[in-house]
Amino acid sequence: MISYKRFARKGASLEDQGVLTWRTVFGESRGSRDSPPTPDEALKISAFYRAVDIRSDSIGKLPVKVKDLVSKRDMDDHYLGPVLWERPNEAMTPFVYKKLVEYQRIVLGKSYVWIYRDARSGWPVELIPLPPGSCSPYIEPGSGKLWYIAQDPKSGQLYKLDPSDILHYKGFTTNGVDSVSLLTYAARVLNVSAVMDAYEESVYVNGGHPAGVLETDSDLSRKPDIDLGDGRKISYKDTIRREWERVHSGAGNAFRVAVLDNSLKFKALSMSNTDAQFVQSKNVTVADIARFTGVPLNLLYSGKESYASNEMNSLDFVKYTLQPAVTQYEEEDSRKLLTVSERKRGLWLQRNMMAELRGDTASRKEWYRAMREAGVFSVNDILALEDMPPVPGGDERYASLGYVPLSVWAELSRAKAGTGGNNNG
Repeated sequence: MISYKRFARKGASLEDQGVLTWRTVFGESRGSRDSPPTPDEALKISAFYRAVDIRSDSIGKLPVKVKDLVSKRDMDDHYLGPVLWERPNEAMTPFVYKKLVEYQRIVLGKSYVWIYRDARSGWPVELIPLPPGSCSPYIEPGSGKLWYIAQDPKSGQLYKLDPSDILHYKGFTTNGVDSVSLLTYAARVLNVSAVMDAYEESVYVNGGHPAGVLETDSDLSRKPDIDLGDGRKISYKDTIRREWERVHSGAGNAFRVAVLDNSLKFKALSMSNTDAQFVQSKNVTVADIARFTGVPLNLLYSGKESYASNEMNSLDFVKYTLQPAVTQYEEEDSRKLLTVSERKRGLWLQRNMMAELRGDTASRKEWYRAMREAGVFSVNDILALEDMPPVPGGDERYASLGYVPLSVWAELSRAKAGTGGNNNG
């Protein structure tokens, strides 16, 4: 049965109801370099955007299956099929849904999905990712019971929901109930990167030229102020500065010929050590973003590692960045989308990590060969992982006689020599 309970008046925000016991960091005033940037600000940093995009894409492309852990078979006709691999909701494909949820989990630190259920059967019929700020965990005073206060995106009505009706995917958590945005811990790195991007932009806006000074032997302070005609006056020195910037600043004015009078001379300032190390500093910042997001430098189009090193980094990305996230998704989905009796029968929701290795043909081929030679995989097992149809006789497993238990080694050795059980020759 649906456990929805109306909580407050229609259209009221969660803040208006005073139920947000854990507040997000977004929307608060920013006054220091350690204050986290907003998601939009952070995503304007190319390395961070790439890291978030590749992580969310990697999760989005993993197929979700209902797996029978006892028989090891996929339940392709399961009733969850329409929401898992056909259409989670009317607005999203499975890829878009999974990508959005992972984006929210990374950048916002949490992702909430409302499970709309059929009123009669209780089966999930839609999975609705909730907008930021429209859902929050709530510990009921006295009983300590966990609830979720969520705002229905369709009606605007607030509901008090049982945890079984909310898929809650967490980022980094220190209390097990709520989680913290990645932006909170990476604030300094991202803010420094944003400042560096702004500096680089200002260089190109000013034509890519270093700053300089206009020199003259005349005493400009003795020149009379210029009347702007509206009661304001400007010094002669500022008039020259304004005119120089008007003519020579900006990319469109780069390399224009300067005509100097009044004995003026332009002297360009040499690039400082800080400016000379600017590119190197940007590389360090990209490396910091890679560490915070768990994405290898080669996937951020940075670094100078060899092909072999990049291959190992990509495998580490799958094992140490994607696999933990996949484990959380599988545990949360299985607990709240499957029934208790189904879980007792050995059903589980799995995401096929082989989709992440599909592009690495050489590694996949070697792994399949090792699994088949060890008798773990049959030909049809391999074909199933490649989304190809089975072949007749492909279910047989084979193993090499070159690696046998010592208990039967003597018998197999005599059989191979053709002596059978006769030791007398």
